[in-house]
Amino acid sequence: MYNRKLKPRLPLKSIVEEYKCGKARLMLMLEDSEDPAVRSIQPQLRSGRKWKVDKAVKQTKEGLKMKGVISLAQTGKKRLASERVE
Repeated sequence: MYNRKLKPRLPLKSIVEEYKCGKARLMLMLEDSEDPAVRSIQPQLRSGRKWKVDKAVKQTKEGLKMKGVISLAQTGKKRLASERVE
């Protein structure tokens, strides 16, 4: 990885994307842990200056909630939001 002559096999964007996914996965795993001691710690994950893992996860969760609310539209003769959403 520290060799100057060899080019990386993956483009830099892919490496950064994998890094971000890994950090987000780790944060969600720690937040949703079954162990109450792990869940209560709320660790601060190091992620850099430009991208913060906690803000990214929060934005994604809010986006998914909004997508769920928007998808509750009336279709056909059914009542509004007549289907159960999990």
